[in-house]
Amino acid sequence: MMHPSPTLFGAGAWLFFPRSRAAAWSSALAEHEREIAGYVRRMEAVPRAAWAKPHADGRWHHAAEALHVVMAYELCVQACREGRQMRLVVSPLVAWASRTVLLPLFLHTRTFPRNARAPREVRPDMAVAIALSREELVARLQGAAHDASHRLHEADGLHPPFRLMHAYFGALPPLTALRLLSAHTRHHTTVGLARITA
Repeated sequence: MMHPSPTLFGAGAWLFFPRSRAAAWSSALAEHEREIAGYVRRMEAVPRAAWAKPHADGRWHHAAEALHVVMAYELCVQACREGRQMRLVVSPLVAWASRTVLLPLFLHTRTFPRNARAPREVRPDMAVAIALSREELVARLQGAAHDASHRLHEADGLHPPFRLMHAYFGALPPLTALRLLSAHTRHHTTVGLARITA
């Protein structure tokens, strides 16, 4: 029997459809593992000469983009472990509207907006990105992604509830936060592969 996607109806969809919370987490964790594996393959597909080559259009080079993805996971780990959260840069009302209307749509359609400005906390330092080898970034990504998904899963159901703050969407419950991280990683996989094959 087919059931509506929980992301289309928000983080509490399992309360309204015959799909358990455990099943929702199992699906989200499996999706996340696929997206990380896909992004690692994309990192490894970049020709070595192009890895830190600046783009004529001013966009980040591949090394900086990879560091940005790593930083998103590392910030999530810090939020879970130490309470260091991203700063909200829109009004609470705008965050609520984005979280309620736009975010479920992004997750359901498996798309992510292009050319959105990265929050300050996850903007990469170009010099740091160039100094890191591709192998170091892959290792950091895999470690941080595993840690983040594990900590978010553990945080689900805590009292008081844990929420991960996002600059544009505001406070996200753990399951929604993991789905957003997967969508963000998938976005950079898709954009990066297009640039490699262009």
